[in-house]
Amino acid sequence: MDHITILDFIIFCLAAYRITHFLVFDKVFEPVRKYFVVRDFSGPLPTFTLQGGHIRRFIGKLLVCHWCAGMWTAGALAFGLWAVDSIMWVYTALAAAAVLSLIETCWTKAVGFPEMIERR
Repeated sequence: MDHITILDFIIFCLAAYRITHFLVFDKVFEPVRKYFVVRDFSGPLPTFTLQGGHIRRFIGKLLVCHWCAGMWTAGALAFGLWAVDSIMWVYTALAAAAVLSLIETCWTKAVGFPEMIERR
C-alpha cells in the first residue's frame, strides 16, 4: 500500500479495536485467555493471576491490558498492510464488526438491557 487515506486509517483503527476487544474482553476467547491469565471479577476490585512461565505470563499481561494488546494488534495489522497487498478487505470486515458491536453496546446500555448469563 503506497499511501493511506483517512478512510483507510479509520478502517485500520476500527479493525485494531475489534481484534483487541476480542483478545482482551470477548467471552468466546475466554478459554484461550485462561491458559495465560485467570481473571476474577467477584471482589470489589477485579484481580488477575498470571499462569505458567515467563512467556505465558508475558502473554497473560497483554491479555488483561487493552492498551498493551492494542499496541501489539496495531503493529501486527500494520505489518499485514506492508506484507499483504489485498488485506484491506479483511480489515474492512473487522471494522464493520467493530461498528456493529459499538452500536449494539450503546443500544443495550441505553435501553437498560441486561447482559445475558449462561445457565449451567
